[in-house]
Amino acid sequence: MRTKLACTIGPASASRDSIISIMREGCWIFRINMSHGSLELWSKWAADVRHAGEILGCETVLIADLKGPSVRIVGLSKSKHLTAGEKFQIVMKGVNDGETPSVDNSGFFKTVAVGDTVVTDDGRGLMEVVDCEGDRVHVRALTETTISSGKSLVVRGKEPPISDYLNYNLEQISTAISIGVDFLGLSYVRNREDIESVRHHLNRLGQRIGLISKVETPLAVENVNGIAEVSDAVLVARGDLGMHFNLERVPILQKKILEASARAGRPAVVATQLLGSMMSDPIPSRSEIVDIMNCVEYGVDVLMLTGETAIGRYPVEAVAWLRRVVETYESNPSVSRQSLEGSLMDRFALGVVELAEVLGAKIGVYTKAGNVARRLSRYKPKCSIFAGTGDPHTIKMLMLLWGVTPIKVGEWDYGEGLNVLMTKLTEMKLAGPGDTLILTYGLADEPVHIIKIVKVG
Repeated sequence: MRTKLACTIGPASASRDSIISIMREGCWIFRINMSHGSLELWSKWAADVRHAGEILGCETVLIADLKGPSVRIVGLSKSKHLTAGEKFQIVMKGVNDGETPSVDNSGFFKTVAVGDTVVTDDGRGLMEVVDCEGDRVHVRALTETTISSGKSLVVRGKEPPISDYLNYNLEQISTAISIGVDFLGLSYVRNREDIESVRHHLNRLGQRIGLISKVETPLAVENVNGIAEVSDAVLVARGDLGMHFNLERVPILQKKILEASARAGRPAVVATQLLGSMMSDPIPSRSEIVDIMNCVEYGVDVLMLTGETAIGRYPVEAVAWLRRVVETYESNPSVSRQSLEGSLMDRFALGVVELAEVLGAKIGVYTKAGNVARRLSRYKPKCSIFAGTGDPHTIKMLMLLWGVTPIKVGEWDYGEGLNVLMTKLTEMKLAGPGDTLILTYGLADEPVHIIKIVKVG
């Protein structure tokens, strides 16, 4: 598959057998949501993912999704069903009685005001604030809904107050580092400075961890271009977008975020409710199939399952259905290549892609940081891209790129790296007699650049 699959580890998929079954369906990217669970649990899941990868002989990617300044419902002994018009209270954690919903973030009470709309359950539950008194808010349900512990709570049009993004997330960043993750999912980023503060912190610690910025709030949407430019990947967080914005706006917001990612040359991830019906049903809905198809045809790099694999009844089946739809529709993404032309390196990458397509060739690139592979990937070529590198961190970065197959080839100079890559491709039967290979490397790395056209004998 050219489109990469990702899933969220949770109680439904946390057994080693389930993880192996998910990998056999073509999913090697795993997300841990640090809004739920404990260090002990996350460490076990991370170790199980790595062990399953060793058993199957494949690379895996581990993402830790930081909680960020989110507001979540806690303290309910059981889910609470509400009818439209019903009034109830929301209180601060620690003062509830097990029957009254409480929240885990005091900033909620500093933000909310009478007349505000409070949203939960990925936009399905709407409430109007009718009174505020200290750490107690009185609301009236606008829609029939069910609220339960662990669900996010958003004040529409407002964002959680936070003065220092890095300091707010320091503890969870340290925890994520301790379990050996490859990427951090940065929740509730507002601007490029938030991402840069985390990047500088990781650099000071000597940690090479990728940063995936989740675009999920009005400020993030407003600043999406700058966010994309300084991120390693951008995630369209449709769940929270559907809480901060009216649901009918989510498709156009998704398009805006994907376009920003493409312009910046960063891989794009789409998450939330790709197969939401499979939380309880073994077969997806027709509209979900169409949604996935549209994402694939747009050239989304990574499709990520969340609740479907974390707490759904059919986690492995959900991954299998995602793979099935992706394989059916990913042959020809609709990408305007001219709109992506920019620097000399961008035009060089486009030239390599068009040359390979004219010759019916496969592309082999030797890369140290993965930049040329990233540029090749965003043009969504019809041919295969094989990226050789000796850098373990670069391997993980390459695994998020549409159409790119990373190959471990060791550390070499660029010329020798191409020769070793070609040998590896033939040994792995990724290129065989009669195949044409276009072999190259990053344009900015050498004063004299070489593009090899090789006919495999």
